[in-house]
Amino acid sequence: MFWQKLKKPIIGLSPMDGVTDEPMRQIQVSVAKPDVLYTEFVSVEGFVRKREVFEKTLFFKENERPIVAQIFGYTPEAFYESILQICKLEFDGIDLNMGCPAKNVLGKGGGGGLIGNFSLVEKIINKSSEAIKKSGKDIALSIKTRISKKEIITKEWFTFLSQFPIEEVTIHGRLLSQGHRGEVFWEEIQKAAEILHSKNIICLGNGGIKNLTEAKEKSEKFNLDGVLIGQAALGNPWLFKDNYHPAKKEILKTIVNHAKKAEEFYPKNRFVTVLKHFGWYSKGFENCVKLKVELLQTRNLSEVKKVISHYKDN
Repeated sequence: MFWQKLKKPIIGLSPMDGVTDEPMRQIQVSVAKPDVLYTEFVSVEGFVRKREVFEKTLFFKENERPIVAQIFGYTPEAFYESILQICKLEFDGIDLNMGCPAKNVLGKGGGGGLIGNFSLVEKIINKSSEAIKKSGKDIALSIKTRISKKEIITKEWFTFLSQFPIEEVTIHGRLLSQGHRGEVFWEEIQKAAEILHSKNIICLGNGGIKNLTEAKEKSEKFNLDGVLIGQAALGNPWLFKDNYHPAKKEILKTIVNHAKKAEEFYPKNRFVTVLKHFGWYSKGFENCVKLKVELLQTRNLSEVKKVISHYKDN
């Protein structure tokens, strides 16, 4: 299992739906490769109904390894059927999302809605383990979750999770009710890590990490095997380089490269998926609002190149 082989502290790129797609991961790898990468998450119920819809979501290249497929849902049998098929794609790991705060995910009890639902979670984990075992593949099972929904239940929740054959748990240190804002309870992550380490389960922290230095400090201070960084990496793939600050020319070149990868990967009508990244890249530039507005109006690589050409010498 790859988790035990990674050098500590493990500093990975957190899975983000609508963000960590194939073009974004390829840019990240080319600039500064994190220790582990994840796909956007996939609905197991949706996958069972229409597998072909997720072909792009579950595509990856060898240079991204170790690469983990993240899935979510609320139906044990759908987890089983989906994992049987996903195992054929040769991912290094499969991660069960039990922390997403999005209302459309929580609606039927998936994502963070699973926190504290001990009976259903037991069935989901057991079915997931069963599917991996049946596939015959050496694929690690992991979980990404939170400390609780509204009231902290760290001891109960992670003592429960530690009894299952999982390789790694990532803990977002905010309550589900906080979403992605507010205080991160690192002391609770540390308590969870102690429980998980007693069963030889790798434990990563997550939430509000701004840079590589802070990632290493948090890992050491709270006795973690590492952390995942999410929002701070938006438009900043250089974050995974120690104390590196890209020049304007390099950022502009990366915008063009990202546009190129998006155009090559997606059909024309899905080029717009890259636009959010353009907004993040342009932060901090002189005339950044103007640059952002112009980039958001582009619909192909040629148009992006034309916009960027006006800023190269400014």
